[in-house]
Amino acid sequence: MSTESKNSGAAFDMKLIVRIIKLAKPYRKLLWFAVLLILVLTILAPLKPWLVQHTIDNFIAKGDREGIFFFSTLILGHIGIHSVTLFGYTYVTNLLGQNVIKDLRMRVYQHILRQSSAFFDKSKVGMLITRAVSDVETLSNFFSQGFISIIGDLAQIVTVLIIMFITSWQMTLISLAVLPILLIASEIFRRGVRKAFQTVRQKVSQMNSMVQEQIVGMEVVQLFGKEDEQFGKFEKLNKEHRQANERSVLYYAVYFPIVEILSSLTLGLIIWWSAGSPEAVTTGMITAFILYINLIYRPIRFIADKFNTMQLGVVSSERIFNLLDEQKYTEQDGQIDLGEVRGHIQFKNVWFAYVEDDYVLKDISFDIQPGKSLAIVGPTGAGKSSIINLITRLYGIQKGEITVDGHNVNDLKIADLRQEIGVVLQDVFLFAGSVAENVNLRNTAIDEAKMRSAAASINALDFIENLDGGWEYDVMERGSTLSVGQRQLISFIRAMAADPKVLILDEATSSVDHETEELIQEATKKLMKGRTSIVIAHRLSTVREADAILVLEKGRVVEVGSHAELLEKKGAYHELFHKQFELV
Repeated sequence: MSTESKNSGAAFDMKLIVRIIKLAKPYRKLLWFAVLLILVLTILAPLKPWLVQHTIDNFIAKGDREGIFFFSTLILGHIGIHSVTLFGYTYVTNLLGQNVIKDLRMRVYQHILRQSSAFFDKSKVGMLITRAVSDVETLSNFFSQGFISIIGDLAQIVTVLIIMFITSWQMTLISLAVLPILLIASEIFRRGVRKAFQTVRQKVSQMNSMVQEQIVGMEVVQLFGKEDEQFGKFEKLNKEHRQANERSVLYYAVYFPIVEILSSLTLGLIIWWSAGSPEAVTTGMITAFILYINLIYRPIRFIADKFNTMQLGVVSSERIFNLLDEQKYTEQDGQIDLGEVRGHIQFKNVWFAYVEDDYVLKDISFDIQPGKSLAIVGPTGAGKSSIINLITRLYGIQKGEITVDGHNVNDLKIADLRQEIGVVLQDVFLFAGSVAENVNLRNTAIDEAKMRSAAASINALDFIENLDGGWEYDVMERGSTLSVGQRQLISFIRAMAADPKVLILDEATSSVDHETEELIQEATKKLMKGRTSIVIAHRLSTVREADAILVLEKGRVVEVGSHAELLEKKGAYHELFHKQFELV
């Protein structure tokens, strides 16, 4: 999957623009209202100079106080109507943008939730955060400050030019004498700022990825004394980010004074030409043209900036759409309701690879009858954890078939399948929040009574009640306020409270105190009782008590049988038992 879009995306990629506009379809009334308001503003803009010209030439010059009062009232009314319309336009376009990005952000997050683990193996967390937050936010400006605003500015420029030509084509040509210079300066500004902004966004994405990774792995960074090295990398990225911002500031600092100089030069040319013109040029006409020039130069001055805003929105949308269009790793839901689960699991000639053709599981076959237990043993890298990932459909297989109660797991509804599978892993992930929230995972069907019953059934209720606040104790992010063993106990309570028909357990090998170790062993026995259980076994007691033992080596099944049967064979299990489990 492509993690970064090209920086050189075209601002007028019409396919992308049309796709962006389609995002506003649920809010088309707001969109059309914004277009209507921009048309009203386009009509109102040149009215004021005309009113001023008419007032000066026909009433001020003649001393007609009644006419002056009447047209002054008209001008004030025009200003009021223009201000209200501008307020409405600003509010509506921003409201439109915020509604669009609200929907889009939900769509992006929902898409991320539907991805398999293979997607997250290949995607940087910081990049995904940037897509779901920063890029979506940038796209809102496409509606509020970009596309619609540019159309309005262009319409205003064309309307004003038409009125200027009707009023005096000679003065209009004089007014446009420096326009080529302004257009060249605007294009240089647009290109320079676009490149600087794209670099800024690229560096923000890189810093997001780096900071997220370093914070998660801070313990390793500190243990190995890599603080200075990592700070140096961040300092380099931050410096590049600052330099890109400085370049954009420089372009703004140069461009706006140039526009002001050219605008003043235009005013000077009009006054100079009017002074020597053989035609009758009135004071009102000169005043009107000064106002017309402002109506032309002001949008031109900002249109380059708006063009970059629009382009940033298009580039961000391209990245977002690339993410949304990525379907390779999207979980494909089945159509079969699992119904009442018995827990009969079969692997039939299963082949699986994380990377194409680099198989970590090769021709795996086994059969677990309902309520029976299977212990999986083998050296590191043999493929034990991969089997767990396949049953829960975190990954998809390349060959073979996996069935639950006779149904291919790919044909089952994922929610139904996972609801009946309880998973307890070594590396327990706890969310920031209370113990209760981490046990029921906000499932309202699991109330406090069920949680207390689950904790009591594995002798862990005293541990919970001894915490400060009991079930409301805040475990903090990733369960940082709890020990390894305590986090493990909470994961057991979570599994027991869900009451799954199938249990998948990766036994903990971490060092815990003797009391917690006894609680965990007791919890393991009670969890497995009456459930179909698959255990990556590290404890001798679990291996001995399992109904069957599966021995893996280099992704292949080398032996299957009970503890006594496999010891009697004096094969791979016999050797592994004496090397690993006897020591335990």
